Amino acid sequence: MNMDLQRGHNRMRYLLPVLIVWGQLLLSDAIDDTAPETTLIGIHHQSIVLGCRFATHDGFQLENLIITWQRVEHDEVVHSYYYGKDQTSHQSEQYSGRTSLFPEEFKHGNASLKLEGVRAEDAGQYICFVSTISGSAEETVFLNFAAYYKDTQLLIKLQPSSTTFILESQGYPEASVLWYCAEDKNVLLKPHTSFVPREDGLYSLRSVLEVDHAKTNCNHIVEINNILVNQTVTRKFNLLLPRIQENNTDRRWCIALGSCLLVFAAIIVLILVIYKHQERKAGEKTKPEFI
Repeated sequence: MNMDLQRGHNRMRYLLPVLIVWGQLLLSDAIDDTAPETTLIGIHHQSIVLGCRFATHDGFQLENLIITWQRVEHDEVVHSYYYGKDQTSHQSEQYSGRTSLFPEEFKHGNASLKLEGVRAEDAGQYICFVSTISGSAEETVFLNFAAYYKDTQLLIKLQPSSTTFILESQGYPEASVLWYCAEDKNVLLKPHTSFVPREDGLYSLRSVLEVDHAKTNCNHIVEINNILVNQTVTRKFNLLLPRIQENNTDRRWCIALGSCLLVFAAIIVLILVIYKHQERKAGEKTKPEFI
């Protein structure tokens, strides 16, 4: 029972600024039913401004201004302003110390919110409620989350008959990864690509391509395409795989030929030794015996 009361108390604490806004909206009898929607992309660890506009009038006073930014999915208060100052006591802990308004812009009808250090959990729907004596405004903002793929690492493992390429990076969301031959982009190679979620909300990318020297003869290119932020990361690497294979083959032929020559020479020497030995024994038999 105590837990239910605590949840109810927390919900009312978050909804209090919203109730204040709607109360003043009803009293003003000037509700604006239009609610423009905007979609923005927040970049990992960067700041972003969520826009919100409202109409001003002559004699506009800050004391009568109420601004509430709310997260729709969780009924959380992102930022609230009334009684002429920011009200942080009702703010969700997720946004504590990360949000701010632009008080110098209030007179121009600007209630935009600045969000610093964007995180993956910030993605979602936001509503801006604004109320003044003369009317009200409401705007909805959809915030998507993205992170550039960077710190790309390419590892190369050489084997006698094949080469393994391992590409690693981090970013968000899942990107498309293409491996192909520089000589013909239509010749797509087939790597094994995986995306593993990290604690910070990003994905760890790992793409592994094994190339058979006997089947693939081209210069390789790998592309990471993060469409959400229009990012393309390209890595090109030139390995003379056929030449490596030919050199190994030539080396094997030289070793085989050298071995054959040594065996042939040994046979000739053996034949000569046997011939000399037999010739010596035949000479000893033809010598006259003296009494």
